Amino acid sequence: MENTSRNSRGLDAGSAREALDSVAATRAQAAIHVASPWWYHVGIGVTLALLFLSMSLRMASWAVPLLVGVVVVLGLAVRRATGVSFDRYTATPGATRLFGIYALTSLLAVVTGMYLEWGTGVHFAIAGAGLVVGVLTIVVGYRVDAVARHDIEAGR
Repeated sequence: MENTSRNSRGLDAGSAREALDSVAATRAQAAIHVASPWWYHVGIGVTLALLFLSMSLRMASWAVPLLVGVVVVLGLAVRRATGVSFDRYTATPGATRLFGIYALTSLLAVVTGMYLEWGTGVHFAIAGAGLVVGVLTIVVGYRVDAVARHDIEAGR
């Protein structure tokens, strides 16, 4: 039996269902646009690896500002390419969890690389850590896109 009563605003169950269906359709449409183009995560990963390589080569004073600029340009380009502007790494609960694991793992790799290179004299240890962080950035970035898309479709 369908409830045909109306509330004080004149809405009935049918119009509420239509509104919910509209929200679901909008969410599904947004989820389609969440995925980054292939070049975004690759670009961020390669840029991070180069940033750490510049530290090992003792060229960070000029390379870091340039590489930060590249990250900013990639962020602007992905917004333009997808038509969606949001913090993809913390936009949904699942993406936030993945980002937390990624951040801790990356921090561990970087601290280890810095200790090995600056504390014990192992050459290019920071560059090696940067390679690990770069690969992690690419792999986790694609996974974050998939999780964010799923979470948005599910309404989380």
